[in-house]
Amino acid sequence: MSHLTRRTLLSATAATTGVAVAGAAPASAVAAGRGPADLVIVNGRVLVMDERCRTAEALAVRDGRIIAVGSAREVRRLTGRRTQVLDAAGGTVLPGINDSHLHLNSLSLNLPPYSYPVDTGTVEELVAVVRDAVAATADPGAWIRGQGWNDNRLPRAPRASDLDPVSGDHPVVLTDFSFHATTVNTVAMRLAGITRDTVAPAGGVIEKDADGEPTGVLREGAQNLVRAVVPAFSPQEVAESVRAGTALLHQRGITSITEPGIGLDTLAVYADEAAAGRLRVRITALLSAGPNAAGLRETLASFVRPEGVDERLLRVGGVKVFGDGIPTAAKTAWLHDPYLDGTNGSLTVDGATIEEQVAELGEIITAAVEAGMQVGTHATGDATIDAVVEAYTAATGRSRRRSDLRHYVIHGDLAPLATLATMAQHHIGMNMNASIKHLLGDSVASVLGDERSAYQAPYRSALDAGVRVTSASDAPVTMPDWLVGVFGAETREGVYGGVTGPEQAISRLEALTSYTRTPAWQDHAEAWKGTLQRGMVADVCIVEGDLLGVDAHDLPGLTVSATVLGGTVVHDATAAGSPTSGPGPAATAAAAAVAMSSRHGADCLGAGACCCRVSDRITGRPFTA
Repeated sequence: MSHLTRRTLLSATAATTGVAVAGAAPASAVAAGRGPADLVIVNGRVLVMDERCRTAEALAVRDGRIIAVGSAREVRRLTGRRTQVLDAAGGTVLPGINDSHLHLNSLSLNLPPYSYPVDTGTVEELVAVVRDAVAATADPGAWIRGQGWNDNRLPRAPRASDLDPVSGDHPVVLTDFSFHATTVNTVAMRLAGITRDTVAPAGGVIEKDADGEPTGVLREGAQNLVRAVVPAFSPQEVAESVRAGTALLHQRGITSITEPGIGLDTLAVYADEAAAGRLRVRITALLSAGPNAAGLRETLASFVRPEGVDERLLRVGGVKVFGDGIPTAAKTAWLHDPYLDGTNGSLTVDGATIEEQVAELGEIITAAVEAGMQVGTHATGDATIDAVVEAYTAATGRSRRRSDLRHYVIHGDLAPLATLATMAQHHIGMNMNASIKHLLGDSVASVLGDERSAYQAPYRSALDAGVRVTSASDAPVTMPDWLVGVFGAETREGVYGGVTGPEQAISRLEALTSYTRTPAWQDHAEAWKGTLQRGMVADVCIVEGDLLGVDAHDLPGLTVSATVLGGTVVHDATAAGSPTSGPGPAATAAAAAVAMSSRHGADCLGAGACCCRVSDRITGRPFTA
């Protein structure tokens, strides 16, 4: 499926301004079957989001599938006495949003009393949050969790010496906005056995002061040292977080997600929720590969696909590999040319040397491919991306089970142009994060330089090379707000102002495609979801207003008025009895998450699963991927 051409984009633009085009969905030959529809959606502009960029006026649903899409008059003929009529009120109707990299069970676990937001402008403000959390905690010695500090914004990372005066006997663990760094206090370091003599795992960093003592700042795999002693949340708490997070997703029109890097225990919770009829979002899960091939083989040997669960609701699609860190102030992404200060990051898989690590990376990917698994690999630095793509092509060439696995690079911040061409040739996709680039803006120029900062998240280059590109929030790194992502992809504006890399901007329709049709391809599901064509599942998002015609700066302020999953209305902002408007815990947690979000919804939430950190680690289990 190629990206939108300029001619197609012009045709689609003409359609949205009232000019007749050949791509408009015909009103005839769209109804299927007999009897009235269960649901019709009228009075809206329907974006079919197929390759022809067709538009329509209305659609009809029966038995969870779209049976008609076309003119309002044709669709109204399918309305009976019991047909539910959903009025789009002149808004835009498009396929349910598919956030293709999102950590679901973390969303509500990021809220008090589980975790506290520490995205502050000063270290003193962060310390005040910890002080208040300690005062609000009745259990002596209870862990204080927090998330969101940003050393691209702060003058420096917070340290144990900042936390100790206000934390008392409470161990404190504060994860940064990206989940690639954690700050802990002295109590937590003592429980984890971290001393001046502790050796960091491969790719990890234990920051130390001038006297060689650990400061409490742990980066990449070194975070495992303390995560191993953080108490895990119970399966019941995880299940409740799934429901709360799902309510939040429905409010944003999201009907499908990819949950990357989960463990078998989290998968079991999801399967139980699905079997009980409580799972109300489509999940494609990637199992955590771990830092070595031996561990992945053990996981795959223990893996049993959930029985009695519709794979259109819950499906294990492959494995998630963790390649390197991030090219921000953390400086843990592995680059061909070092950061401005001469340092460099590294791979985060096992190995005593970079050569051993590259070899281990290849073994991990080979083990997944031999098992017939799709692989999504976190890779942000250009050197890591090159190593990953080479490993993909080598493993696929050797495997007897190499047909159409659709591997992809996750994030791909600094993917070289030549590598993008190789990816297109081998049908390797790219999963990028426009909302994270919006959050970072040009703040990484101080560590990468202006040229690499501008290139970061190379949407335009990837699409022009022919790479299939999907977009995702990586929630809870940023809020799961695709409208912010579309705004960021189109404008390349940073949350604190300024435009970085305008040459990497893409059109609005291209951005929308990266949240709908292309993620369906990534999920091997393009035959049944991702567009609003007849026969597809009735997953629908309705946005108030003219989604294609509104000024880009107004996109983040648009409201999702309704969400439909499999023909059932799961969110209706206009109805007092909306499934997400009641006083239940899921709605309450979702409302709290909305209240916590700001800056167009791009701010981080509390301690959850990752800029590629799996949700298992956020629930207190050790980091293994």
